[in-house]
Amino acid sequence: MNVPSFIKSRKTTRISALVLAACLLLSALLATEPAAYAEPAPAPATNRSVSSGICDALWIFSHRISESSQDILTEKALEEARRSDAEAEQQLLSTLNEEGARYAEEVAASRAAQEEAAKEAVRTAPDAEHAIAGDVVPTTETTAAAKPAPANLLCFLGEEVPFQQGGPADITAPNGYASTWVGTGRVTDNANTYFIGHNPGVFARVMDLELGDKITVFDDSGASRTYHVFDTLILPNGSNYFVYEGRIAPMGETITLQTCCADNQHVRCVMAR
Repeated sequence: MNVPSFIKSRKTTRISALVLAACLLLSALLATEPAAYAEPAPAPATNRSVSSGICDALWIFSHRISESSQDILTEKALEEARRSDAEAEQQLLSTLNEEGARYAEEVAASRAAQEEAAKEAVRTAPDAEHAIAGDVVPTTETTAAAKPAPANLLCFLGEEVPFQQGGPADITAPNGYASTWVGTGRVTDNANTYFIGHNPGVFARVMDLELGDKITVFDDSGASRTYHVFDTLILPNGSNYFVYEGRIAPMGETITLQTCCADNQHVRCVMAR
């Protein structure tokens, strides 16, 4: 290479350097223009990723702290509610106990007042005697006459039929009464008593007596016995008593009730023991 060529090449290099410097200066001037005319430079991708990660981490950390605070507050609220419930329950029990004690006192006072009023009424009664030791008033007999015990009475199916003493010579029963035909009507003589009565009349319900029904007899002394029907029999009217005696007048403490059937051609006999 000759000298002129070498110089020429250095000159070219200098020019190139000058042009490059001018470009750099122009770029600097453009960068100092107002922001309204400048395009924002995008942040480096690496810096944006790092900052996003840090923000996410901070958000998660703060969120966890918030959740922990909420949990703590919830536990405190529950504990406070439990404490309030326990106090309310204790207060309710105390109130109930006080009301129960007050009610018991009122009941005791009321009973005492009633007892005192009863004693005062006994003391001030016109025919009451003075109280003796312990304010116990002696029992006095009632002034009302005691109702006499029933006597000469037959009771069955809700009916009360008086009876009188009769005998085998009686052809028919009296009106308004039953009558003994055989026997005395005593409930302790260990024998059969044969009663007769009219139908229609005092013995009309004899037609309704069935096995197992009860018949109560009060004799002339007031003693009573309840018999149970164990046999019934319908016979032609005017039948010979002695022919059927073994059935219609059984042995032992028994009774027989006889009355006419509706056709007046037959009689019904009811036996009970």
